[in-house]
Amino acid sequence: MNTQPYARCVTELAKSKAAGIGYVSLFKAIADGRLKAVKFGRKTLVRDEDLKAFLDSLPVVRPTKAP
Repeated sequence: MNTQPYARCVTELAKSKAAGIGYVSLFKAIADGRLKAVKFGRKTLVRDEDLKAFLDSLPVVRPTKAP
């Protein structure tokens, strides 16, 4: 359980693995402005809440009828 008062940030590579999204797709979302990220030196970091907001903004898959 994370009880720290600050947002947890990890690299975009770790976030892409955690979210099951390819690194290139995640980085493109950052470049397109759809996913918020921050820089610390040469590292690009993504906050937990920003990844959650990005995933929540994606369309929901609707079930289709079985043939």
